[in-house]
Amino acid sequence: MRVNSILRNVLLLNLAALLLAVYAAAQAGQLDPTFGTGGIFVAPTGKSATNAVAIQSDGKIVIAGVGLVDNPPIFADTIIRLNTNGTLDTSFGTGGVVNLNPPGIGNDGGFFGMAIQADGKIVAAAAGVSTVQTSAAMVARVESNGSLDTSFGSGGFTTVLEFSAPGEIFSQGLALGPDGKIVMAVGATNPSLMARFTSSGQLDTSFGTGGLVNLQYAGPTRVAIQSNGKILVTSNASGGFITAQAGAITRYDSNGTVDATFGGGGTAASAASASALVLQSDGKILVGGAITSKVNPPQTANDVGFGIIRYNPNGSLDSTFGTKGVAVTDFGATATDSSAFALAVQSNGDVVAAGAAGIFFEETFTSNFGLARYTSAGALDTTFGSDGIVITNVRSTGDFVASQVNALAIQSDGRIVAAGASVFDIEGENGYVARYLGQ
Repeated sequence: MRVNSILRNVLLLNLAALLLAVYAAAQAGQLDPTFGTGGIFVAPTGKSATNAVAIQSDGKIVIAGVGLVDNPPIFADTIIRLNTNGTLDTSFGTGGVVNLNPPGIGNDGGFFGMAIQADGKIVAAAAGVSTVQTSAAMVARVESNGSLDTSFGSGGFTTVLEFSAPGEIFSQGLALGPDGKIVMAVGATNPSLMARFTSSGQLDTSFGTGGLVNLQYAGPTRVAIQSNGKILVTSNASGGFITAQAGAITRYDSNGTVDATFGGGGTAASAASASALVLQSDGKILVGGAITSKVNPPQTANDVGFGIIRYNPNGSLDSTFGTKGVAVTDFGATATDSSAFALAVQSNGDVVAAGAAGIFFEETFTSNFGLARYTSAGALDTTFGSDGIVITNVRSTGDFVASQVNALAIQSDGRIVAAGASVFDIEGENGYVARYLGQ
């Protein structure tokens, strides 16, 4: 009996040591092995992209973007729902996937923004080319099971907004207000527009002119709505490209007029390219994008990295964050061309930024998912990844693979969900979702 007792104790000690080793090995920023395959979900829709992500109250993950359907294949606006373990939720749409082709829009660029209403319905905004070959955009709403909500707009879709200038809409944003109204900002050049729709999908005539507003600056990238109904719009001239140039953030009153009490005349300058936007619970505003992260010797291009800027609610720089309001992160010699395209705030106030960590080589851009985490004071969080930085190769095959995170969401348990896409071999493209441990 004594020998058995000793053996049992040894086994228990070994088991405890193993569990401690596993716990110690699990670090914030590591891929979550319980999600998808090794922490990564690959979209099943062929040539696709994932542009938006949101988490339902039950923990299921909804992603939206563009997919490929039919034979011969055509592009579609695609919404996918995942179970909490990163598998397709077959109770949603067809096998977990919903493909839509809105009337009046062809050659779809896919859904670029998405939000989940309190009742579980999903609203998503898409951009493409109209039937008369001009730029166009609209919003769709689907039920929680993936079927079109025919009570919304006209048969599930809002009016298609057309632009007089032809060409691809590469700048856009979507936000859902506390009153259920939907704000969409779209454009590539001047004019860029903002539209507000009622909760039933009609243009809100109390906003701007017939529901539309010409934006003060072209190239909107993100939209956020404050608790008082005021609307924040970030903008830059580079669209989704990695360029270390200044951006801007403008605030509009709830009726669509520029709020002159914000920043200088309604707009605050952004030292970064203003490709990402999120509101903190205390009302402070975070903007992210590309910024010069290292000045190199003459005849050598400067490094471009993540730039995160925090503003007070009135649009002034928050000097308590980073260095006089700005946090700059260089991704090193292997990723000298990087940019943040998404921001999220964790429950403890830590700020997660994500985008592309890449490099230009002989006129070709290659990149991986890049993430960085900052303390609430704007310092890199050294407990996250490698000294605050994580670089993930979501696609290991193909030539000239360019991957980037387009959207972020934080689960209730603190795990980080990053959605994006990879372009590979010039013509290939596919959507990916990676989940990371948050603590």
